[in-house]
Amino acid sequence: MSFRAPALLFLATALAAAPPQLVLSVPEGTDLGMPGVPSAADTWLAMVEGAATRLDFAQFYLANRPGSALDRVVAALEAAGRRGVKVRFLLSARGPEADAATLARIRAIPGAEVRHLDLSDRKGVLHAKYFLVDGRELFVGSQNFDWRALAHIHETGVRLDAPGTVARLGAVFESDWARAGKAVPPKIALPPLQSGEPELLASPADLNPPGVRATLPVLLDLLAQARTRIRMQVLTYNPATGGQAHWPLLDNALRAAAVRGVKVELLVSDWNLEAPAVHHLRSLAALPHVEVRVTAIPEDPGGFIPYARVIHSKLLRVDRDTLMVSTSNGSERYFTASRNVEVLFRDAALAAQADLISDRLWNSPHTFRLEPGRTYTPRKRG
Repeated sequence: MSFRAPALLFLATALAAAPPQLVLSVPEGTDLGMPGVPSAADTWLAMVEGAATRLDFAQFYLANRPGSALDRVVAALEAAGRRGVKVRFLLSARGPEADAATLARIRAIPGAEVRHLDLSDRKGVLHAKYFLVDGRELFVGSQNFDWRALAHIHETGVRLDAPGTVARLGAVFESDWARAGKAVPPKIALPPLQSGEPELLASPADLNPPGVRATLPVLLDLLAQARTRIRMQVLTYNPATGGQAHWPLLDNALRAAAVRGVKVELLVSDWNLEAPAVHHLRSLAALPHVEVRVTAIPEDPGGFIPYARVIHSKLLRVDRDTLMVSTSNGSERYFTASRNVEVLFRDAALAAQADLISDRLWNSPHTFRLEPGRTYTPRKRG
């Protein structure tokens, strides 16, 4: 895949964008990889090494291990700084504690800046995982900036250089960067999306810059318009807010689709077998036209790795031509309280490729059909 030379921030280039490229991480020791789909480890390294002027990262947290694939990415960031590339890192003020040694390495990069976005007033976090290179290309996916995300977790992301899409993600970054610095978010004039360009969506709605639509209403519209099939893959699905109050919007949309005769397929991780979430899964799985499957990745032969060996990809396919690559799971706060981003494609070929990736999980020996009357043992996480 060929990507273009650097362009000014947010300006559409006259050059045609390269085709979008799905990017995959698979747990070591499994056969879940896909021929022709590059790894996140290789893609991240190539994108960082190709940066000429600027690298802007927004990540939930940092977790590195010496000698890992992520460690090579961190080293590439350090090299980028030495050749004059401006590095900005935006992290969540709430959430897992950052790896202090890696954070110190990033802060030590010449000219690098690190800020923390605090959404605690709404009980939210910066949950998005993305970065921009020279304001001309982006990576959005389920991969956290975590060594496990490149080697021991099933993750899916996308690399693309569509100018209108990149500009919208850049506007989200600049808005959040300003907010993290206690400044007023800048007003950015966004170019119109060109024919065929995917749309960048974001949550929560009230934090979005003008020209960036909120994810939730678009998602609900997609589900309402589905004609034949919905396949959703998330780490966890739980329509109970804070474990207590019912949040019906997403759940009702899936149920309504099933009532219309749409085939609804929900794929979740075995982290979803904890109560009360599993009760909602059972209720959904009991409906006609709905199938819920659970993937349980075997432990690493070298021993238990906390918060790993799990499916973490967040994908939605509707009918044959619609694909959403997401950073959100299936619960309310991902859409109403926390910063997340999605890329929405109307692209039958890309949706078909995403289906092949998902089929490897759906039909894997590590995956089983959830039975409404069966009791399940929750998976140890950490």
